[in-house]
Amino acid sequence: MAILYVLLVLIWSTGFITGKLIVGLMDPNIYLGIRFLLAALLFFALALWQRRTFPSRQELPQQILAGVLMSGLYLGLAYVAIAKGLPAGIMALIGALQPVLVTLLAFLLIKEKTSFLSMLGMLIGIIGLVLVISPALELDMSHGGVTLLTLCLAVGAILALSLGAISQKMSIASSDIIVAMGIQNLAAGVVAFGFVWVLGEQVFVAQWSSYLLLFWGAVVLSGGGVFLMVWLLRKIHASQVAMLLLLAPPLAAVESYFLFSETMTMVQIIGFGITIGGVYLSRLKA
Repeated sequence: MAILYVLLVLIWSTGFITGKLIVGLMDPNIYLGIRFLLAALLFFALALWQRRTFPSRQELPQQILAGVLMSGLYLGLAYVAIAKGLPAGIMALIGALQPVLVTLLAFLLIKEKTSFLSMLGMLIGIIGLVLVISPALELDMSHGGVTLLTLCLAVGAILALSLGAISQKMSIASSDIIVAMGIQNLAAGVVAFGFVWVLGEQVFVAQWSSYLLLFWGAVVLSGGGVFLMVWLLRKIHASQVAMLLLLAPPLAAVESYFLFSETMTMVQIIGFGITIGGVYLSRLKA
């Protein structure tokens, strides 16, 4: 199981890198829309080939809602917030609250309890993440973009992801996961193209790097990362999965150091270590 945790964090962290690489090649929601639809085709093709069971009409709205929340609205609202000027550091800081929100929603909606060690680890992990993103936060303080609208969009994105994660553990948890991923990616794609229409996005540069990024997004990020997250949500506590995702932004900072020659301060390195310690502590049994 440990290797799956590592894979989830590794794949999830590359989503931040992909977000940087698409700049100038594709508008964000055009990228997301195509990515989600390609992933849906991939899952549906696999489901038909393996003759998997499709859900009943009664379950279909729940699958659609899960996809809209966890992929469509989460990434769509986050990208819109950033496009409207919300600094990435502030977005990451708001995202750090996701484990707390998931834990609260899991307790309220599915009566999932969390140990004291998990809560302590969560707090330590969030402190570590704040240290990792602190240089970006300092830089962001001198720029605009932090408005009530952008903050609401960012909070809405994290709320959508959290609700989407909890929905995966409810009545649809027993459905075929391959079919579910096809339906959910299709629903997310519709939402993404809705954002394209509202925002008037139109940039798509047809070159090999654009197609490579779409392949990575559809096969690795949606086909691998989101699939693995949903699979883990069905197996372990939702709060534990959310805690693992705290490691993604620090790992993305390390990847940016090697890929984009971005600097890493000692404070960030210490913060990365603290985040790892917090996540490890949250995994211990009281």
